[in-house]
Amino acid sequence: MIDSHCHLNFKSIRDNFDNVIKNAKNNNLTAILTINTKPSEFYDHLDLIKPYNNIYISYGLHPQEVKQNTVFELNHILTEIENPKVIGIGETGLDFYYSKDFSNKQYEIFETHIQASIETSLPLIIHQRNSEVEIMEVLQKYLNKTNLPVVFHCFTGSKKLLNFCLDNNFYISISGIITFKNANELRNTLKSVSLNRLLIETDSPFLSPVPNRGKLNEPSNVKYIAEFLSNFYSISLNDFIKITDNNFYNLFSKAKRYNHFE
Repeated sequence: MIDSHCHLNFKSIRDNFDNVIKNAKNNNLTAILTINTKPSEFYDHLDLIKPYNNIYISYGLHPQEVKQNTVFELNHILTEIENPKVIGIGETGLDFYYSKDFSNKQYEIFETHIQASIETSLPLIIHQRNSEVEIMEVLQKYLNKTNLPVVFHCFTGSKKLLNFCLDNNFYISISGIITFKNANELRNTLKSVSLNRLLIETDSPFLSPVPNRGKLNEPSNVKYIAEFLSNFYSISLNDFIKITDNNFYNLFSKAKRYNHFE
């Protein structure tokens, strides 16, 4: 079982890191992808996970961190992703939930991430909030030129966005939101999706799934998402885990597969 998207360097997890790792082992996780959201934190984040062979990291700049004077160049990404632990680019995308004040800069930096993905074939990890139409418009410009490897993390989009993803062989990652009582619309959207395009994630320390909703989230809780979805799709838990694990390694092909936590 794999947590394909979390934030191990966030203080609430980092302060309890030994227990977080212990719980991940106890719940039979075999890999974790931790997402870096600020380049200034990358090396410290990398040091945190270095002792563990099967904890990987991404490199990117979260759209909520973008300001008008933000500098983020293609060479920044191409230099850092040479590290064998860096298996993805992002998270990136567009976030207009709070404001569109720096939208032009968000577009610019989003496209810088896309260029890096094209040059390296590393998957693009997309964050979308109040921006699905705009993100589809940006991606559409590149789809005739190349096959972008993409995952929409913490998918909560519309049926239109889902179809756009599936039509272009993108992956979607499902978080603990799927277990929430008020997520009927999301469940309805995802009820007939092809399982060979699914990943699972905690997005910890946020969005703790039922039965731990309201508590601090951590990678071990991906177990509850897997259990919920195996029931939702009427498939055995072992088969669901096997499918989503394989999907992870198909997408993040730079990652080495491990059978247990190391």
